[in-house]
Amino acid sequence: MIIHLGVDDIDSPRGGCTTHFIYRLLGKWLHDPKVKLIDYPNLIRLNPGVPWKTRGNGALVLRLDTSRDPEDLLEEALAYAEEYVSEYRHPESQPGIVLYKGEINALLEWFSRKALSDIVSLTLLDRIVGKLGDKIIYRRITGGRRGLIGSLAGIGYRMTRTDYTYELIAYRSEENYGKPRKVPSESVKKMAMVTRGRTFLNYDWETNKTLILPHGPDPVLLGIRGEEPEDVLEAFGMLDIEEPVEGALIFRTNQHTDAHLLRINNLREAYIYRSVRIKVRVHSKPKRITGGHVIFSVTDGVYVIDVAAYEPTGHFRNIVEELLPGDTIEVMGVVRPMSRRHGPTINLEKLHVIALAPNVKLLNPLCPRCGSRLKSAGKNKGFKCPKCGLRARDLYKEIVYLERKISPGWYEPPPRAFKHLMKPLERFGKEKKGFPERYIPTNFYLKGKSYFIA
Repeated sequence: MIIHLGVDDIDSPRGGCTTHFIYRLLGKWLHDPKVKLIDYPNLIRLNPGVPWKTRGNGALVLRLDTSRDPEDLLEEALAYAEEYVSEYRHPESQPGIVLYKGEINALLEWFSRKALSDIVSLTLLDRIVGKLGDKIIYRRITGGRRGLIGSLAGIGYRMTRTDYTYELIAYRSEENYGKPRKVPSESVKKMAMVTRGRTFLNYDWETNKTLILPHGPDPVLLGIRGEEPEDVLEAFGMLDIEEPVEGALIFRTNQHTDAHLLRINNLREAYIYRSVRIKVRVHSKPKRITGGHVIFSVTDGVYVIDVAAYEPTGHFRNIVEELLPGDTIEVMGVVRPMSRRHGPTINLEKLHVIALAPNVKLLNPLCPRCGSRLKSAGKNKGFKCPKCGLRARDLYKEIVYLERKISPGWYEPPPRAFKHLMKPLERFGKEKKGFPERYIPTNFYLKGKSYFIA
């Protein structure tokens, strides 16, 4: 029987990681001949605008072919999940596990697409669960039911007709949790240069900042993102890691594919917390405010909304500041809610400049007698020359077209400002469609030994 096991919200602000839980759960089934992976473990990032996410709003899915009783597998996973979360229990976490039997149907696919871009209510979850009937079994581990939304949505996002990438995640030994990660930046720089074009977002060259290392107390040592499993394996082998590694696992994922961006037709559809993509015109000239953020407004011809490029986006703000009213652009990002100081705002992730408005400046005419620049003689009184005294009512201002410092094209922030789903420009043209043509057994490293899960 084909089953899909979805897990979400196992982590908490106190520690833990849902990918780490899946890694250890697979370790328990590693030598069970009745449990076979039919895909890489899936790491599905959902709407980054969800306000109650712990970190990256990621759900994990194991897709299995098994001759065991599915409910037995679910109970084993549940028992270990309860053990795992007991160490990091937090009132904000609402972990859940869902088991789905058989092929993914159209209703579940629709639910998953919605969870990628929108807020999904528990009411909608109940309606979907009711229609799926005995195809699913689900369990809350503790607290509320939000983790069930992510678990079910992750199951439905199969990545058989959509773009995907891979990430190798390595885990720390428990004695090092909370301590600085010991992976020298020089080896990360070398790895990034050698695998350039095959791995991405490893290093920020502008600030000399390593990007593969998280900073929290969680079990993750590092994560390497790339186009193919071989690429992330090669990159991992190039690193000089100066601390024990518990293990590592490769995930197939929708990270860095822009899967969250929903194309909308007008700004009326820019709902709070929604991830959107829309073609608009610049309405007001960008301005830099306290804190270094750059704010401007855009319009669809009827509605107007603010757009923000925040200080961490670095030089990207300089590009945004070159926009002028009338420019046709495409903006992408999450809609931030209004506050007492501002209305709804799109947090700008990427900018597509489609067409530029002319940059026009009006100049007073030159004096026909001496060549000096004339000045206004007063309202409806024409011009006068400050040098020779000439007065003229039959002259008009000159129209001067100034050169623009930007041109049509795509612009993105520096690597350090990228979130999990944001697609870098270097991935344009590398999109994958359909299930991997060849399935490489999943490399699984456990306490210094390498295994392959076929």
